[in-house]
Amino acid sequence: MGMEVVNMALQFQGAHEPLFTDMNLQIEKGEKVLIVGPSGSGKSTLLNILSGLMPRVIDALLEADHMDLPDGGAVVFQDPDSQFTMPTIGEELAFIMENNQVHVDDMTSNALSTLEAVGLKKPLETQISSLSGGMKQKLAIASALLQKADTFFLDEPTSMLDENTACSLWETIQEVWEERTVVIVEHRVEHVWFRVDRIILLNDEGCIVASATPGEMLSDNREALDALGVWHPHSWQNAPRFTKSIDNGVPLLQINDLSISRVGNELLSVDELHIPKGQWITLEGENGSGKSSFMMAVMKLMQTRGEVIFEDHPIRKTKQFQGALYPVFQNPELQFITNSVFDEVFINLEMHHDEAAAKKKTGQVLSRMGLSHIKRLHPLEISTGQKRRLSVATALGGIPQIIFLDEPTFGLDARHTFKLLELIHELVEDGTTIIMITHDKEIKERYPSRRLKIHNGMLEEVGGGV
Repeated sequence: MGMEVVNMALQFQGAHEPLFTDMNLQIEKGEKVLIVGPSGSGKSTLLNILSGLMPRVIDALLEADHMDLPDGGAVVFQDPDSQFTMPTIGEELAFIMENNQVHVDDMTSNALSTLEAVGLKKPLETQISSLSGGMKQKLAIASALLQKADTFFLDEPTSMLDENTACSLWETIQEVWEERTVVIVEHRVEHVWFRVDRIILLNDEGCIVASATPGEMLSDNREALDALGVWHPHSWQNAPRFTKSIDNGVPLLQINDLSISRVGNELLSVDELHIPKGQWITLEGENGSGKSSFMMAVMKLMQTRGEVIFEDHPIRKTKQFQGALYPVFQNPELQFITNSVFDEVFINLEMHHDEAAAKKKTGQVLSRMGLSHIKRLHPLEISTGQKRRLSVATALGGIPQIIFLDEPTFGLDARHTFKLLELIHELVEDGTTIIMITHDKEIKERYPSRRLKIHNGMLEEVGGGV
């Protein structure tokens, strides 16, 4: 079925201003619609309303003159962890099939064929908690496909996936969506822009400012897309350009004979790696290849074999880094420890400055990251893109010598991605070493001074950017 909302308004409990006011939206049965807009414009919230999760499951003040919405659509959430209910892959998929009255004799074959379709080659007994972020995203898509729903709601479904897998998954989704209504929220639009029937553009205030076919959106609304910093197929023409500076001096970090294992099997081996001061390094590789595990291993956050040396001192425990190495995790919520966006940055700065100077510096950091207007909100109340920017902002407090960034542009619009790239360049120019895990082809080819790739369990040097 299609869907319609007439004069809809929404306001969160405790918020000073409504997110949506007098919104009118109609989506026809069988239509494929892409919703785009800047970070914090309410795209995911709108998807939650259309799918019926809000206010039924997520509390909010919602009013409308008329709402006609589907019942029982399949949802792929922005954070795949939030939708799993069972411990293993097989049990998760079986739970879905049980609810759809699939005969028990058909469950295993259905599960395996669906996992193959999304490119998740893991045994059914695999613990979901052991999967990488990208693998969990594949499982979430597999779960949606098995629901056989008439409507799909997809919130950033391929944001954590490598380039080839993202393209392949959109082809898989397109193969099964012919008779279905599909509503998509996505920043990573290159694989989906010209697959949909219509694109809806939201502005910073959560208002619909344009609704058009993919071609018309580019030809008639290019100026509005660029002004709002919304991703479109030609966004990288506006990307910043930098002159690279490469410091090949005495190594800051040395890694020797490092071996990382998972469930008794060796995941990654690093014979020797020297990382000097002031380099911008990308760490690349397919989903599940061990990129995040490498970051955890270097920081001594997981047990490994091998040697990690920082400034000529062997590192055996995380605390030996003493703030010189700072991680920004794939899931930013894991590292938030205070009750406001302001305090999350301030708590690091007050260790290095007096209170007045720390408050001033905090204000400057939040302004630079586009977070000043939400500084009093709880870190868990803000959008995924805003959480990502906040997690990067916290790294600026102690001015560490090495910053690990795990998918730092996930969930960011073009405007804030380009600002983040400018900030990273300035940090590198000032001597900070950046190690960035990314799947973004444009970033990999444009910016790093070195590119490292994990392939077949080995860390390889694949050169710098163009």
